[in-house]
Amino acid sequence: MSVSDEKLDRKRFIIYQLPYLVLYVAALVLVAMTAHNAAEMSNYWQLFIPLLALVSILGGWRFAGATSAERWTYILRQVLHWGALILVIRLLYAHAVQDFLNDEQDAFVTIYVIGLAAVLSGIYLDWKMALFGAFLLLSGVTIAWLQDNFMLLALTIGGAGIVAIAVSLLVRGRLPGRAAGSAGSGATA
Repeated sequence: MSVSDEKLDRKRFIIYQLPYLVLYVAALVLVAMTAHNAAEMSNYWQLFIPLLALVSILGGWRFAGATSAERWTYILRQVLHWGALILVIRLLYAHAVQDFLNDEQDAFVTIYVIGLAAVLSGIYLDWKMALFGAFLLLSGVTIAWLQDNFMLLALTIGGAGIVAIAVSLLVRGRLPGRAAGSAGSGATA
C-alpha cells in the first residue's frame, strides 16, 4: 500500500467515524446536563433521537441492499424503528405518566430507552451503534449511582467514552479485509 493510499485510508476512516464521534460528544453533554438538571432535559433528548437515527441509517447503509427497493425497505424499517422510539419517549412525557415518575426518573428512563434502541439497532446493523447504546445505558446507570459526586461522574462517563472510541479503533485494525489487503495478497479492503 502506497503512502497516498494510506493517507486516503486514514481520511476515509475519519469520515466514517466522525458521525459516531459527534454522537459520543453530544451524549456526553446531554448526560452531564441531565445529571445537573434532569427536569429541563426532555426536549434535548427528544431532539437527539433524529441525530441518532441519521447516524444509524448512515452506519448501516452498506447492509441496505443493492436495489432501490431494498434500500427503500431499509429506510422504512429505520424510520419505523426510530419513530417508535420517539413515540415511546413522547408517551413517557405525557401528563398521565408524569403523575407516576418525577423528573429524574423520567430522565433515567429516557436514557435507558434510547440506549436500548441504539443497542437493538446495532445488533441488527452496525456494531458501533450497539457499542454506543451500551455507552448510553452505562451512562444512565452511572448518573444514578454517582449523582452527588460530579467530578467522579464526569471522569467515569468520559472514561467510558474513551474506551468505546478505543475499542472502535482496535476493531478497525483487526478487520479481516485489512489484514489481507496490507499483506500484499491482492485483496481489497
